[in-house]
Parts: sequence; structure tokens; C-alpha cells
Amino acid sequence: MANQSYLKRVNQRRILLAVRESGALSRSAIADQLALDRKSMTNLANELIADGWLCESGMVSSHRGRPGTLLELDRSRHLFLGLHLSENQVNAVLINLHGEILGRQHLTFHLPAQLPQLRNALREAYLPLRRLAGDCLQAIGLVVPGILDFASGTMLRSVNLEALDGVELKNLLPSNLPAELFLEESSRAKALAELWFGIGQGRSSFVSIDLGIGIGAGIVTGKRLQGGAFAGEIGHVLIEPGGKLCACGHRGCLEAYISERILCQELGKVLERSFTSLEQVDNLNPAAEKILQEAGYFLGRGLAALVNILCPPLLVLHGPLTRFQKQVFPAMEQGLADAALSSCRSRVEVRLSSFGSEAAALGAAATPLENLFLG
Repeated sequence: MANQSYLKRVNQRRILLAVRESGALSRSAIADQLALDRKSMTNLANELIADGWLCESGMVSSHRGRPGTLLELDRSRHLFLGLHLSENQVNAVLINLHGEILGRQHLTFHLPAQLPQLRNALREAYLPLRRLAGDCLQAIGLVVPGILDFASGTMLRSVNLEALDGVELKNLLPSNLPAELFLEESSRAKALAELWFGIGQGRSSFVSIDLGIGIGAGIVTGKRLQGGAFAGEIGHVLIEPGGKLCACGHRGCLEAYISERILCQELGKVLERSFTSLEQVDNLNPAAEKILQEAGYFLGRGLAALVNILCPPLLVLHGPLTRFQKQVFPAMEQGLADAALSSCRSRVEVRLSSFGSEAAALGAAATPLENLFLG
């Protein structure tokens, strides 16, 4: 009986994944694709419909008899809430199984933020979406910047949000959560957003690069996020031995040259204005353009390490630095040319994410989906 229950769960996941990847399908088409007999397919589909994972969505003609009924993922019965706590803001989204955003919240706060301020901001973003989801909330994802101990749910070290060091992250939210809480790191979460809803859909392998106050990477291979809590710290790749002091305590890290905080300081000096975000920067002068070009060059040098070691078929860039494509991208290509093997670089496509500031929140909402669709 236990083996039958396990096999049923496996086949239900296979059905959900087939519908997710192919769109609406008839029962017979799913059965043919997954090599399931018609009776088993009918029973499994009926249970998934009764549980709110699938719904009937129309008819399709068949060459072998009467028309078939199309099945697709149910948009209404199972919702996912994603929370992204970054160094100076909280973004939150509520999505359905199709990745459609049903509600969103955005809050900002000033640095340096203390723990009560972070907790209050998270809860203020969470509560309206929790009410909106009602009884349909399936899971909650929370993503934060830093190195997490996933077993205990504790932040080991957050270079840019020191108030989180040693904190059990579930305590940032109300104690009576109505659904299971999933944790993830910010840069890795952006890779999940691309994998499930963005440029990475249908891709087996790619790397997502987070260019914000912190610089990180999420690595996907075999359609799964890889590497664990300590992987992806590209911001602390050494690009200038003995160079600028980084917040991590080392000198010459990539993050010390291209983090949003550093660039806002440098651009503020030459533009004679105060900036807290690169989103606020406009009307560049030649000195500001030079700063951004230098940032692009250092970015290319940092990416070259990934290109040479992993040679991923795709790099997806996130973050406000990508606003300045004219200044950053030619310089980035020069940095890549100077530090990456040409045979590797020629095999790597570089693209911009379309998700903007909600990428990590989408990734937070997507954290339970691997268990749901892949087991």
C-alpha cells in the first residue's frame, strides 16, 4: 500500500509538471506523454481536480473519437506568498500556480536597519497579502541576503544586513503562520524566478547574477537550484589584490567596486547629489559615465570567473545597474574579453531579466514549487 501511495504521488507530480510545461492538455495527451494507462490517468486527474490543482478549461478535437477535455493548472485554489527582505526594502507578491501576480506590496526603509525595523516592515508587507489569499494560501517563501543555515533556519552571516546575524528567520514573521514557511537566499531566489517564470523556463542550466547592494549568483543545473547556502558568492571574488576594502573584511572584492551602495556614493560626488538607489540616478555627466564604465569593466572581470569555470549557456543579469546598458555593457564585454577564455565566452549568452525589483519576491513565492512539481 505504501508503494502504491508513493507511486500515485509521483505520477500526480508528473501530470502537474506536464501540464505546467506544455500548457492545457487533454487526459489522453497526458497519458500518451507519460505512458500512463487511461484508467489510471482518469483517476489521477479526477483527484487533482478535486484537490484544486487542475481544472477543466475547454475542449480539443480528437482524430480517434469524441473531443477531449483540456486540463490546466487551477488559477484559484492554491496561492503562494513571496517575501523579499533586501538591504533597504521589502517586496512581496501573491501568485497562483501560473505565476500570475494577484497582489503586491512594497516598503522601503533607511540604512542601517535594526531588527525591530526589519520585522515591522516584513509584517506590514505580509499581512495584506495574507488577508487577500484567505484559505487558499498554500505556502510562504521568505528570502534574505546572506549565508543561511537551512537546517536550523538561522542567518549565519549577512554582510549587508548585520542585524540578521544569528537570527532564526521564522521569528521575523507572526508566530501563527497558516502555511508552511520556505527560506531561501536572495540571489538564489532570483534564479528560481527565472527558472519557473522567466528567461530560464525550459533551460536546463543557467546562472542568475544579482547586481544590487550585494552581488551574488544563483546557479541552476539540471533544472534545479544548486550549491547550497555557501554557493554563488561572486561578489567576493577577488578582482584587485590589495584593492578597496569590502564589507566582508577582505580587500579587492568585486562587491567593493560595483555594489549599489558604493556606486551611489561615487556618483553622488560627481553629480553633486545624494543617492540611496541607482534608480534615482539620471542626467549623467562624463565623470558619472566613466564611473559606470569602470563598474561594467569590473563586472566583466568578475563574470569571467564564472564563464571560465562553469561555461553556463546563459547568464541572466538582475539589478538597477542594468539600467545603464549604454555605459556598462560595452565595458563589461571588454572585461570579459580580457579575463575569459574566448572559447568559453563564445558559448555564453548574456541577457537582462524582465522582472525588475520583484524578482526575488517571485523567487520566494516559487521556493515551494520544486517540492510540488519535482518532489
